[in-house]
Amino acid sequence: MKPKYTSLRGVRDILPNELRYWRSVEAKARELFKKYNYKEIETPIIEPAEMFIRTVGEESDIVRKEMYIFKDRGDRLVALRPEGTAPVVRAFLENNLYVPGKVAKFYYIGDMFRYDRPQAGRQREFHQIGIEALGESSYILDVEVIMLLLEFFKELGLNDAVLLLNSVGCATCRTEYSKALQEFFTPQVDELCEDCKVRLEKNPLRILDCKVESCKRIVSKAPTILDYLCDDCKSHFEKVKDTLHSLNIKYILDPRLVRGLDYYTKTTFEVTVDNLGLSIGGGGRYDGLIKDLGGPDLPGIGFAIGMERLINVLRERELLLDGEEVPDYFIVYDSSLVTQAIILAQILRDKGLITEISYTGKNLKSQLKEADRSKAKKTIILREDLWMNSKVILKDMNTGEQEEVELDKLEVSLVGQRV
Repeated sequence: MKPKYTSLRGVRDILPNELRYWRSVEAKARELFKKYNYKEIETPIIEPAEMFIRTVGEESDIVRKEMYIFKDRGDRLVALRPEGTAPVVRAFLENNLYVPGKVAKFYYIGDMFRYDRPQAGRQREFHQIGIEALGESSYILDVEVIMLLLEFFKELGLNDAVLLLNSVGCATCRTEYSKALQEFFTPQVDELCEDCKVRLEKNPLRILDCKVESCKRIVSKAPTILDYLCDDCKSHFEKVKDTLHSLNIKYILDPRLVRGLDYYTKTTFEVTVDNLGLSIGGGGRYDGLIKDLGGPDLPGIGFAIGMERLINVLRERELLLDGEEVPDYFIVYDSSLVTQAIILAQILRDKGLITEISYTGKNLKSQLKEADRSKAKKTIILREDLWMNSKVILKDMNTGEQEEVELDKLEVSLVGQRV
């Protein structure tokens, strides 16, 4: 039967059989982030549009092409959040969460929105797991954040994840580097795509992030930011690299890695899956973002992981848990014992056991077919003749074996079966 309505292009339903994999990944993230003392935060999916225009970058693809932006009924310009960092920083400032001398650590799990061309692992509504650490500029925090990201992927079984590393410097570095890029790209402007022609005038660093093949070929010969780092940025980056090396954490230096957001400073990084070349997570420092949003001049660093792409990779690697969650017990009953069946079901649920009950009131044979279709581990049969003698039947649905169990021993018997 064709439904009257279908989902919009670029968004999709995540059905129960797949969602259980998502929840398993999210549970691992929560468990790991807790060890590093990150606290969960949840921000609204709708925010002032100006916040993203200011922080992400007016010339970024996100703002120019992809952001869901509109006026609400109060004539305010608002946007569906395209990324998670700016909302967390806004919440940090608005709710006065800054404590001098203390690093504020947050993580989030939520959906984001970008009007992009839908493709495998990239939808217009997409989901991210991310962390933000605010208030500390030390290279040691950079290293720990990178370690946390790699540890998360390792716990999921992605042992071949590859770390790409770069520094994008500070405002001083980028001013000089931008001039060098303009000098390099200007003689080749006719070979650039239309977007990059605009970027050349307004923000030449964004050319480095262009995905058009002709632009990528030109970019491969462009000067790199590493030759323009100021002493402070160079020192910071050397300490990050040296510490990673001392910890035996391998990385590939990628001087073209600038990420897609204008607020990044100093250390930037991505993690890819080596045989697919897909980025499954990345982040970096954003030492000017908090001040840019009206707060004190505090540094920050974080990362985000794309859930859709990560789940696809885990599925291809057969690293997702196979165990389907099925009922522990299914209760069938004679029609005269419906009340007793409902009470028994509730007792089992109160004990944390997944319990189903027949809702049809049909004969026991039909109800047993329902129990079989539910894939329940055990079936409890309430039959009137046995109930009169304070007994029920307990049936193992895998072996077909069944036994009569006295009611006063049923609770012990049931608990003993849950292994």
